[in-house]
Amino acid sequence: MYRIDMIPLLKTKSFFRKYSSIPTSIIVKTGQEISRLGFGSYRINRKVDEYQLALKKAINSGINVIDTSAHFESGESEEVIGDVLEKMMNEGSVSRKDLVVISKAGYFETIDTSTIPDTFAKISNKSAHSISPEFLQDQINGSLSRLKLNKLDIFMLNSPERMLKAKNKNYSMSHLYQDIERAFDYLDEEVSIGVNLRLRLVCLLHILDCRRIGGYGICSNSMTTPTTSDYISLPTILEKIPESRKHNFVAIQVPFNIFERDVIQIGSSQNWSLAEYSKQNDIFLFTNRPLNAITGGTIRPLVNKSVDLDASIEEVSDNLSNKFQKLGELEVELNELYFKISSKFIWAQILSENLNKLSQNYFATKYYLEKQVKPDIVNDLESLSDNFKSNRFDKNAKNNLQDWITKYHSEFQSLSTLLISYAYLNLLYINNDLDSIISTVSPSLQFDDESPQKPYSPLSVKCIRINLANSLIGCTLVGMRELNYVEDSILALRLSDNDITVEYLEEIYNCLQ
Repeated sequence: MYRIDMIPLLKTKSFFRKYSSIPTSIIVKTGQEISRLGFGSYRINRKVDEYQLALKKAINSGINVIDTSAHFESGESEEVIGDVLEKMMNEGSVSRKDLVVISKAGYFETIDTSTIPDTFAKISNKSAHSISPEFLQDQINGSLSRLKLNKLDIFMLNSPERMLKAKNKNYSMSHLYQDIERAFDYLDEEVSIGVNLRLRLVCLLHILDCRRIGGYGICSNSMTTPTTSDYISLPTILEKIPESRKHNFVAIQVPFNIFERDVIQIGSSQNWSLAEYSKQNDIFLFTNRPLNAITGGTIRPLVNKSVDLDASIEEVSDNLSNKFQKLGELEVELNELYFKISSKFIWAQILSENLNKLSQNYFATKYYLEKQVKPDIVNDLESLSDNFKSNRFDKNAKNNLQDWITKYHSEFQSLSTLLISYAYLNLLYINNDLDSIISTVSPSLQFDDESPQKPYSPLSVKCIRINLANSLIGCTLVGMRELNYVEDSILALRLSDNDITVEYLEEIYNCLQ
């Protein structure tokens, strides 16, 4: 038996007979027609049912590109995608030939990297990176199993430049290029050989495509910026691929948004942009992070919503004041009763003194509170409880302390949630200003009261449309895990036309300097 994705060698063009309003691009080396926006699945997991609904809605709305990776949510991203695709194909609502599925490999997360083999570059105590043929083969096996497919249309090396940060060995740029070359040699075999002799015979008898990958490429955060120490050069990589196998290297994937525009800009030591060079060499250009820009050294989500910000910020500020006071009172209470063991509980003072700083960066604040402060507090509360259990305190004192621990943990949780909300509201506030600036520079992007469809996030739709106005960008991958995100993406696609001229683009980019 062969699985549901083993289909005749047909392209994706028939898919768009149903979606004539969706702008498309052609992957030159494979001949596949794809939507100019793709479904990005970085944070897709099994915990939220809406993620499956979002993927189904995206496909049913004309999105036929799905981008994932072996390490996204420890494989759950691929599992969710596999479940949705299996169900939709069994229902007959979509065919395998209609879709372009991309996965990647390179990252390796583990509890302990102390015993990893030399083929891995140890990045931290809990993460490593590899693009060795043995690792890639294992990752492709796992991806196909989780996706319930026999073929990936495109398989990408994921951020191979991370290996330059190896802590377990000396690893140079020349080593990196050698490893990329070895990886490509293996992937060439995957493209040309297929799965196994028996399956290839079945493929021939049924005139089917039995390759496990249709082509390969590289996803990189540094390929766009020659001035960085971890820059990997696309021309150098292409030089190492024999002419007879260059057709297997089909695509690259890099960041691009209104702040990070290196991919379309000509470098100081170059006569071309990476986007231009890719087009000249028939390499398809995917871009990611259209709505999560790194600017000023921080991550800035490009989102805003129609809410009364002044009222919301005032309400959260009042609640913050109350929570700071309650947490502070609990810390004073502990200090008065058990002074010798209470020195670690001064978070009300620390967080209130840094409120202005915490409000400036939503992602950094969320990470700091959830990944650093919260674990520290939990550990300190456990130590406090153990300390009392091991000493001679009467039952009443122990019960009082346990009540205090419960209250403190609860109050900190509430305070942490409010601080994250405060940072998010501040983000919306500055993004509303950005929205107004873009609308002023390019009035055709403005939504008014007569607009037939109101976006969930007007700024997000505008930023996606600006990306789409760059004709050298083949497909922009958007995180669409929620239904609202899918609807905004489809709206941006349907509104994308020629009304954003090159002059408008330059004016928009100039106003962001």
